[in-house]
Amino acid sequence: MKKANKNPIMEWGFTRFNRLFLSFHFEHIRLWSRDAKPFRRRTLFLVNHSTWWDPLFIFYLNDRIIQSDGYAMMHEDGLKKHPFFQTIGGYSINGDDRRHVFESLNYSIEQLKDDKTVWIFPQGQEEHLEKRPLDFFSGTALIAKRCPGVQVVPISLYYSLEHTRKPNAYIKIGESIDSNALRSMNRKELTLHFEEVCTAQLNELRKAVIEENHSVFEDLLNRKGG
Repeated sequence: MKKANKNPIMEWGFTRFNRLFLSFHFEHIRLWSRDAKPFRRRTLFLVNHSTWWDPLFIFYLNDRIIQSDGYAMMHEDGLKKHPFFQTIGGYSINGDDRRHVFESLNYSIEQLKDDKTVWIFPQGQEEHLEKRPLDFFSGTALIAKRCPGVQVVPISLYYSLEHTRKPNAYIKIGESIDSNALRSMNRKELTLHFEEVCTAQLNELRKAVIEENHSVFEDLLNRKGG
């Protein structure tokens, strides 16, 4: 597998590029969140995956809100095409190679035990934003079961064309999943539980967007720092 090879200079440069790039392409980036400070260490973030934009929003959310030493699992093909992502915390997984999967999951566990955060797309690949169920792979449950004290937090991403030329992006940071579930459920049960929690949160976010309930959101593009 390809491990992350973080470079502080590259991270600094990409942070500034990414802020400008997203602000140019999106009218609003709206966040619905609880206090994210407790999520800066030993946290596994489960993120739904529907577009090319998702990894950029993961980086943006960590940069603007979570502010952790974050690592993100990426498909091996994407990392080969864009090795730059290794310098900002990307590492590879290849679902067609069992040894590669085992190494990637163990690498994820190592980062969490070292008090990093790990960001994963549990669907394993891009799926249509409205597809249900989300259909998670079981590796996320394995990571959670083998990392004592880990927090597992759902992150929902939703995109919408509304009353402006540019699209809007919506993000919801959920509550940490009940630690009792992490201990008491087996791997299959826990995978299904993760899927159900993330689906319910994504549907809640979707409902708020459709109803234009903007009062629950903060617009990050209007926050100081852009």
